[in-house]
Amino acid sequence: MNFILTSCGLSMLTNYLKKFDIFPGEVYKYSNADKSEIDNGFLEKIDAAIEQLKEEISTLDNDNLKKLSAELNALVTFYKGEFNNKDFHFLLHTDTYLGEKVADVLEFFLNSRGIACNKFRAKDLKTSSVEEFEWALGGVVKDLSEEIDGYKTSGYEIIFNLTGGFKGVNSFLQTMASLWADKSIYIFESSSQLLEIPKMPITIDYKLFENNLEEFLKLERGERVNLENIPKSIVLKLDNEYVLSPWGEIVWQKFKSEYLKENLINPYKERIIFSNEFKKDFQKLNPNEKSQLNKKLIELSKMIKTNKEYNPSSLRYHSLSGEIASKYKYEFYPFDGNDSRRVFCNETDGKIVIEKIDSHLK
Repeated sequence: MNFILTSCGLSMLTNYLKKFDIFPGEVYKYSNADKSEIDNGFLEKIDAAIEQLKEEISTLDNDNLKKLSAELNALVTFYKGEFNNKDFHFLLHTDTYLGEKVADVLEFFLNSRGIACNKFRAKDLKTSSVEEFEWALGGVVKDLSEEIDGYKTSGYEIIFNLTGGFKGVNSFLQTMASLWADKSIYIFESSSQLLEIPKMPITIDYKLFENNLEEFLKLERGERVNLENIPKSIVLKLDNEYVLSPWGEIVWQKFKSEYLKENLINPYKERIIFSNEFKKDFQKLNPNEKSQLNKKLIELSKMIKTNKEYNPSSLRYHSLSGEIASKYKYEFYPFDGNDSRRVFCNETDGKIVIEKIDSHLK
């Protein structure tokens, strides 16, 4: 089974729309536009053309699918024309009207072949502003790393299809692929052969994050921190505040992915206390469970920071009643899915004491 991330560009539109007398220059003119920013006449023409494309695309043979777009050229070549409906496709597109339209068509095509996929609109990802572009890439890493981790744990091979998409986005994704993907696939314009780039044997010295773990965890929950001595490739200084650079975000998320599978972290030592029983319970967990629990502890620290205004349903920190409340006053969900186990807690002197992990008690 494969998890295939496809970076979406505009080649589908520039290729197909010519027969409607809509030429590449017009498409690129609106490449970074929201719907409200597009001329109504152009909008009507392009919407009608895309609806016709959806009607035609499931009838196209493999050769014509390859000609339609760079993204499909790579996918048809990768599958040798026989798509696998056990795979999952993830369509990453810019935060623009035309970017979403391309992803819509690809989703429609894949669904017509019985293949599951998700579109991912990368918030604020446009190529018109360097500052906004870099800021948006950091968000892409956070969301993608969580998504990829889940599929990797479930046994999927991770593949980045970087044949389409924008050059700036793809150069960044290739860097991410070197740490997160099993391989990347390309087809160059002058070639019909698929180029597969395997995962590079890169080793990263994570001591930078380990030695400054508390500061980076504070940064993650939105606190101001001083990272003056951290390399400038890892952090950016904006308006006297430090944020992770897009490249720093890649390495930080990868560090977290590996570190949290082995080590119990306390993301808010001033407000969270671990009992000895809880520490022993943690050691009995498998690596995936340790990682999930650590991520929930990070969520818990965000909840504390916001005076419990932030309390997502995946965490659900709440008070208990009945007989159990004589021993534990609170609980939260430590694991994803339908796992019945809970983490039981008490509160004292403004601190949360995490007591133990156990099955749901009433």
